[in-house]
Amino acid sequence: MHEILKVENLRVGFDLARGRSHIVNGLDLTLKEGHLIGLVGESGSGKSVAASAILGYVRKPGTIEAGKVIFDQTVALHELGEEELVRYRGKEIGLIAANARNHLNPLMTVGEQIANVYMAHNPCKKKEAMERAVEMLKAVGLTDPEQRARAYPHELSGGMAQRCMIAMALINMPRVLIADDATNGLDVTVQAQIMDLILQLLGQRNMSGIFITHDLGVVAQCCTEIAIMYCGQIVEFASVEQLFEHPVHPYTRHLLNALPEYRDATVQTASGEALIDTMNLPEGCLYHPRCPWADKMCTGEDPGSVEVEPGHLVKCCRTGQTDGKEAS
Repeated sequence: MHEILKVENLRVGFDLARGRSHIVNGLDLTLKEGHLIGLVGESGSGKSVAASAILGYVRKPGTIEAGKVIFDQTVALHELGEEELVRYRGKEIGLIAANARNHLNPLMTVGEQIANVYMAHNPCKKKEAMERAVEMLKAVGLTDPEQRARAYPHELSGGMAQRCMIAMALINMPRVLIADDATNGLDVTVQAQIMDLILQLLGQRNMSGIFITHDLGVVAQCCTEIAIMYCGQIVEFASVEQLFEHPVHPYTRHLLNALPEYRDATVQTASGEALIDTMNLPEGCLYHPRCPWADKMCTGEDPGSVEVEPGHLVKCCRTGQTDGKEAS
């Protein structure tokens, strides 16, 4: 199947007062056309930084240290300058950011902001762009879209503001949509409405997407594949069915075991700190300080990804050996 977006060995670091913090550490991810990948991991695992790096949004003190980002099998986004990248942001790849109020300009109406995104990629007059903005506000389910277009962000509820962000991300009909925790901060009912809306619009426009979240339950309902991310790496990648029926990586099993409906008595509690020190990464497998099955081989070289079944990749030294018994 056609690969619409491919990320290889992506690495991102930040220069801080105490030293260099390594946030994304060799990310590999392939998105196929028409598919929706759920990118799942704890807060601090590098999900949002990876999304920004794909679009070249990383700014000082952060830098993209290495990696390739290939769009539509031919366009090397990582080789493009800022002016060239602008042609792809919002046009070919749309981004829905979390916390809409933090990303909407408080000094402009939401209609103007959405219209500006349209005008940036389409030669047209402002009147036409505003008409398109109103059409998109209607498409995302806002009542009285003409009035909403004249509103400022502070005049909207959290759910309304998030719908405006979705309209902005989709107004140019991008081929890929990256939703970065798009339901964060919304109540449960509004979260469900926003998720249904995103899925409906993706289906109508035959888009591909990456849905970034920490909620496995959400991606289980809507995604085709799940990528489990830990410390800036994809440690397990599989279809939704494969991952829930046969989770392999210890971190994946720990995440699943946190779900009330998925309790596995053979899974031992993760040890150590909640997250490792990104300024002093451990040797070998990055998860081994927390893994109850870790042994000496886990502290050696970085483990590569192993295909345990077709389409199911796992990055673990002891693949197939984590049977519930702690290593001696």
